[in-house]
Amino acid sequence: MSDGARECLASLAELTGGAAILCDAAGEVVAWTGDPRPREAVAAHAARLLARREGRAAAAWGGVEGVSAVIALPTGYLLLDNRARRADAARYRRIVEESLPYIAQVAGGDAVMFDGEGARVRAHHPDGKANPSAIGEITELCRKAMLEGRASIGTSVMLPGALAVRIPMSPEFGVAFNNKLAAVQRSRLIERASQQRHAHYHLEDILGDSPAIARARKLAADVARSPSTVLISGETGTGKELFAQAIHTLSDRAGKPFVAINCGALPRSLIEGVLFGHVEGAFTGARRQGAPGVFEQADGGTLLLDEIGEMPFDLQVSLLRVIQEREVRRLGADKARAIDVRILASTNAALEDLVRQGRFRSDLYYRLNVLELTVPPLRARREDIPALAYHFINRFARLIGKEANDIEPAVMAALGGHEWPGNVRELQNCVEHMVNMLDGNTIRLAHLPGYILGRAEGVDGGLSPYAAHMLRAERDLVVRALREHGPNKAEVARRLGLNRTTLWRILRRLGLDETP
Repeated sequence: MSDGARECLASLAELTGGAAILCDAAGEVVAWTGDPRPREAVAAHAARLLARREGRAAAAWGGVEGVSAVIALPTGYLLLDNRARRADAARYRRIVEESLPYIAQVAGGDAVMFDGEGARVRAHHPDGKANPSAIGEITELCRKAMLEGRASIGTSVMLPGALAVRIPMSPEFGVAFNNKLAAVQRSRLIERASQQRHAHYHLEDILGDSPAIARARKLAADVARSPSTVLISGETGTGKELFAQAIHTLSDRAGKPFVAINCGALPRSLIEGVLFGHVEGAFTGARRQGAPGVFEQADGGTLLLDEIGEMPFDLQVSLLRVIQEREVRRLGADKARAIDVRILASTNAALEDLVRQGRFRSDLYYRLNVLELTVPPLRARREDIPALAYHFINRFARLIGKEANDIEPAVMAALGGHEWPGNVRELQNCVEHMVNMLDGNTIRLAHLPGYILGRAEGVDGGLSPYAAHMLRAERDLVVRALREHGPNKAEVARRLGLNRTTLWRILRRLGLDETP
């Protein structure tokens, strides 16, 4: 066979996406090219079947023993096989189908596969689970994407306000996904900020007579009279928002809105819209009449920017501009709007460290830190623990429907000896646990969460038999794991099903820090 003929076969094989096979008049293979390698008997048999059936030069589609097409030539037969292309297409489709759950989870919305007519053939919820109820529905926008052969982005038909991307993957199918969860979250954040327009706490609601909390209360009363920005710092759970609300209720803005927004809870894509608002048409899915941001919602009142240290660095300059110029520009707007808002910011992170690390703008830090109020951690005001504990006991007893008349001194001693890394919020959760466990009128050591029962050494005499037994059992389990794995704390933690930080805390509590 000439080189030209072989090149022709190669071109045909590439065109069909498989193999091109040339047989002589007797049905024997003369030449072939492409993949897979032909079985000569199959090729010859197919050619003879065609010759007997047609008796002339013709093409037959539908596959004869795996052959896609057989063309009778004057001197032989040409067989074209596209099984390789079909196998590749099937494998590609299978990969896309298997990827749909992951696409849904990453996009934070629904993910579907649709056919050439725009009908859904597979669908998954935002959590990756299959959504069979959506199968069969026809979307004209998906159909349009297939007809035009290009990707498009627009409003989702599954949720107003969400964006959807539609991508034709092949002539047979396409993929679409939306950001439903992000749209829902944006709506909830705006609604939550709109609802929380009043402060509920006053200075007298901040309990405790310790010098540390008394100083913080006095400073809060002093700064309340000023219009200046206040930076409230303190560990998680110390009550920073209570102080913010107390400052607002003591100020001359008490009758105006108090709006709080958690900067750490805002997805990156939603922050600008939630803070500054947007006009109609600012982005696909925007509300028709637009929407005010939290600055406008707090106009005339107070805005608390909680967890300000979590604000993305590139948006901090926009925030600084609003604070300095006292005007806000909605997304998509041509003009800025003047606002009269007092700014309070809170953080559980050391902003000075973030500034040194290049994660927080120094100019914004100094603009926020005009007045500073530090809320002390609970371990620095242990004398306030009884008052706080009784306050929470009464609250949860009424809520749960139990009667708590007394608390054992040993319980109060255990509360006083705990470090409280979660501060007042952790104490509140601890008391809620004890009230739930209450089986009489007196809160006893047995009602404490296990992690607060204290060190094993020297406390057995004050524990109930059950609590003492459980504490000894825990100690024996940890000691045995230490003996088996020696100094390898990582293996000890793995053996006990703990992370290393938790193991370290347990060792400290049980007095086993130095155990080899």
